[in-house]
Amino acid sequence: MNEIYLPPQNITSLKSHLFNYENDKNVKSVLFFMADEQHYNESELNPILNKISKPIIGGIFPEIIFKGNRQFTGVLLIPLQFELNTQLIKLSNSAESILKQLKTTQQNSIDSSSSLFVFYDALSDNKSRFIENLFNFFGVNPTYIGGGAGSLSFNSFPCIINNYGLHKNAAVIGWTSNKIAIGAAHGWESISTPLKVTKTFKNEIIDINWKPAFETYKEIVELHSNKKFNNTNFFKIAKSYPLGISKIDAEKVVRDPYKTFKNKLYLIDIIHEGEYIEIMNGNTKSLLQSALTATEKAFSNSDKSQIKTSFCLDCISRALYMQDSFDMELNVVEKKAPTSGILSIGEIANSGESVLEIFNKTIVIAIW
Repeated sequence: MNEIYLPPQNITSLKSHLFNYENDKNVKSVLFFMADEQHYNESELNPILNKISKPIIGGIFPEIIFKGNRQFTGVLLIPLQFELNTQLIKLSNSAESILKQLKTTQQNSIDSSSSLFVFYDALSDNKSRFIENLFNFFGVNPTYIGGGAGSLSFNSFPCIINNYGLHKNAAVIGWTSNKIAIGAAHGWESISTPLKVTKTFKNEIIDINWKPAFETYKEIVELHSNKKFNNTNFFKIAKSYPLGISKIDAEKVVRDPYKTFKNKLYLIDIIHEGEYIEIMNGNTKSLLQSALTATEKAFSNSDKSQIKTSFCLDCISRALYMQDSFDMELNVVEKKAPTSGILSIGEIANSGESVLEIFNKTIVIAIW
């Protein structure tokens, strides 16, 4: 991998590297990631991106990973030796409009051996509809890899990157005919019986089993953890107790509750009314095992003679949960190959095994 890490406040160096890619015949496209802290703004970045003709996609994420090390600031550039058919999509558009855009730009992008990079504004209310539209158009054929951009401040801002600059409430995709090998796992295990989500509104769970959602969640979590919720410690306890959506013949899809208010549970990504969930729990050992599982799966699915890039897309909430032990997770991945990537707010990984979903608290390894 010829990825490059650039520290912040060095726009001249960033400009130089992008222009070098522009003139390098071996570079066909570029993945561009910035850490949220001290990131460049639109007035600094847009004029540079506008001058690059080769496809660029990416975003601003809570943190980035460079060769196995967390970086809280700076820029990660990953040059690609294959061309991306890219498209920016405004998430405020209707489902019909998004499908029409896809048909216009991606009409030749249906191929069973293809892959699709997907980066979206994690704080957009319409991201789930967008993911549904993608799956309705591309179906099970491509491998999907990507995640949610944004800040842990949970304030919306322009965080999606393409050649035209920075964009708010948007998503960017990049289709390639190349097949990318992926592996994904989460390491969280159920501690409850299945519970029915009986009332929701957007990203709020109002009732579980016809009772106020937080009351049900609190009863189970306090019994298991021997800890008591108070007015200030919800996230400190809840980060160890995500929700798992039950799926037929598939690993549970994890969802993060990040706050409670008026006995409701608030999630980063939605759970639909009528779905069955289980309360999950994990520990450092089980999460490290999941990192190993995801890595081994990705490498076993790849053409080992052709590996140039090992890319890690890890959930920022795993890092918040593991704290200092998170370096151990990156070390597990690094044992296979030098790995760079992003810490995201929601993850996408699918290789035709099920309906396309946004995951939380999941680690994804991609090999190309």
